[in-house]
Amino acid sequence: MTARRGRGRPTVFEPPTQAAYLDLLRQGVRLGDAAERLGISRVAPTRYARTDREFAAAMDEARAVGAKVRRENVPHDEYRYNMLGCRCPVCTRAATVARAGRRADAATDTTAADESPASTVGDIHPIRLTGAVVGESSTSFLLARAS
Repeated sequence: MTARRGRGRPTVFEPPTQAAYLDLLRQGVRLGDAAERLGISRVAPTRYARTDREFAAAMDEARAVGAKVRRENVPHDEYRYNMLGCRCPVCTRAATVARAGRRADAATDTTAADESPASTVGDIHPIRLTGAVVGESSTSFLLARAS
């Protein structure tokens, strides 16, 4: 087997670059951002993973660890309680306070709306046709016939 030296494109995704890429993934950096930091194409790691099963397995493991790291870096608040299912006291308290605030806002909005004349904006009012006979002078008949 003859080695190709000095011909063709140089190898971009060599073992040191692969190790650095996997380390970045384990730290929680996203795939494209990790490739950009290393100065390689965004598709190079994925393309290489299709041909090298060991690298593909290492990449899957690094992605799982990175996803966990990103999840752990989300601050403890209502979002983490609702979306990530965190039930620690901090997240539970934040969700409770936020819910209570929204309920209080909704209660003040409905009481203020009942007192103002603008509260009837969405109400349905019947159309009163005085003296109109359907078929002769009804505008609704003309509109229906025109359509």
